[in-house]
Amino acid sequence: MASHRIKIHHNYTYSEVAEIMRCHPQTVRKWGNMGLVVIKDQLPHLILGKHLKEFLEGRKKAKRPLKPNQLFCLKCRAGKVPLGRMADFSIDTNGTGRLSGICPDCETMIHRFVGNTLPADVAPDLEISSPTQMAHGSQVHGSNPIRT
Repeated sequence: MASHRIKIHHNYTYSEVAEIMRCHPQTVRKWGNMGLVVIKDQLPHLILGKHLKEFLEGRKKAKRPLKPNQLFCLKCRAGKVPLGRMADFSIDTNGTGRLSGICPDCETMIHRFVGNTLPADVAPDLEISSPTQMAHGSQVHGSNPIRT
């Protein structure tokens, strides 16, 4: 979020906040129903920078780091160990790695970006396969990391 661009001693309209936060003005209006203090005594309605900054800081969600062997399911909104403890490893165009599997609860795809670390470092107990290994008919287990 761009809350660092909000000045606490400045008043904002819905459209000004929307421009700063790169969202739709209707989104800012909805924030008023979610607890953002809006001065509605006059037109245009005003939002004090101090209140806006406090509201945005309160909305920041604490990151919940994934435990080893977990991939994130967007549908369940939680870290899950993939079905069958199996995951596929692929390298994206920007060079980061991605582990993909199937959620054991909702059976949708679950993912974990692994950055510069090896898949076995974040998923030591998963059976990991990669597209190149699948073409050669072999698989890599958690104790044998894929070297790229």
